[in-house]
Amino acid sequence: MTPTLSRPAAVLMLAALLAAGAARADESSFRPYLVGSRAAGMGGAFTALADDGSGAWYNPGGLAFVKSSQLSIAGSVYGLVTGSYGDALGDGHDFKYSGIDTLPTATAAIWRLGGEGASADVFSVSVFVPDSVRVDDRDTLGSSQNAFFLTSQLQTVYAGLGWARRSGRLGFGVAVFGLLGTRLSQLDISAVSPTDPSQFASITARTDETTYGALGSAGLRWDPTDDLHLGLSVYSPAFGFGKRRFYFRGLVGPLGGGAAASQVVNETDLHASPWQPLRVQGGVAARFGALTVAADIQFLAARTVVDDGDTSFRSEIRRQAVVNASVGVEWLASGRFPVRAGFFTDRSAAPGLVAVPSGAADPNPTNTSLVHRMGGTFSVGVKSDHTSTDLGVCISGGSGDDLVPDNLDFSASKVSRSRQLLAYVFLGSAYQF
Repeated sequence: MTPTLSRPAAVLMLAALLAAGAARADESSFRPYLVGSRAAGMGGAFTALADDGSGAWYNPGGLAFVKSSQLSIAGSVYGLVTGSYGDALGDGHDFKYSGIDTLPTATAAIWRLGGEGASADVFSVSVFVPDSVRVDDRDTLGSSQNAFFLTSQLQTVYAGLGWARRSGRLGFGVAVFGLLGTRLSQLDISAVSPTDPSQFASITARTDETTYGALGSAGLRWDPTDDLHLGLSVYSPAFGFGKRRFYFRGLVGPLGGGAAASQVVNETDLHASPWQPLRVQGGVAARFGALTVAADIQFLAARTVVDDGDTSFRSEIRRQAVVNASVGVEWLASGRFPVRAGFFTDRSAAPGLVAVPSGAADPNPTNTSLVHRMGGTFSVGVKSDHTSTDLGVCISGGSGDDLVPDNLDFSASKVSRSRQLLAYVFLGSAYQF
């Protein structure tokens, strides 16, 4: 099936506006990857512990409880991203994609100033990459002559400094992070009528953006007993600025002996802003001999970010408030071999999606994906007096809704079923000195 070729000039302009917002589809979820190897093995239920290199991400107050200075790095060795958009290439024709990612997720250095007593100052430098997703795939539209290409990738880097202090059974910490976000989305469609080669459509659209921002956090960890740990942390919304560029080129072949229609748009001075919302999370962890059980609740506040609101290239990120949960267990076998498992949710913060008939105003925000995910984790490791190494796997997936062109008519959209699966192997190592 070829794209709808009626009203060629209008189709091209509407296609341009639709493609301009295509890069925003993944900002409705918060944690496609879990930061840190120990935390990831426990499903992200780490707020009440947070006593290793990933602590600043979960609760800077937990850093006050590290027993020694350390260097740590954790990353995914192999990551699979796969999914589908229902009826995206015409009724009954899903667009399916898959890709492989390899990325670091956490690198940190921690300095503990003080002896073995209960009071100590702790300083940290950390770099986290909690989201880095890439999709690059293609499909045909009825025949090999008609092709559909989609490339999308995003990544956010957090780099921060932290300080924590322990006084007896109470630890308090703060951290400041700088953010660098990059995003790219490119769409290519090439279609030729099977009965009349003079009727064709060729569309290329690309959006890329870079954002710079900062946020702050504060956290507490309180150990009422040696075996019971409570944690609470608050992370401010991210504030900053950025630049967005958009390019569109479209050509629709002559219809009924008429002239061809073409459209070229090249906007290089658009704006972009960080979208990360206020985050509050609390956790509890209890130790029963060699077994540790932990649970977290995470609240993400509502937030709306609008860029270029007075232009036709308006970008609106609208997030609703959501609550996520994590649970995890850790069993330390023979005092040296930790075995961990966990479960977590990653609910979409996007509002409900509304289909848009041809010629109607679009009420949807730019982030047009609503997929609720949940996942499970498992890891094993080995510890010595000065080192620890962990190897694990995380698998998460879900289904929800997405907006796609209505049967390849770019002047209208419909709500389709969307599915996603993320699976990756992670490896972490730390050295204590």
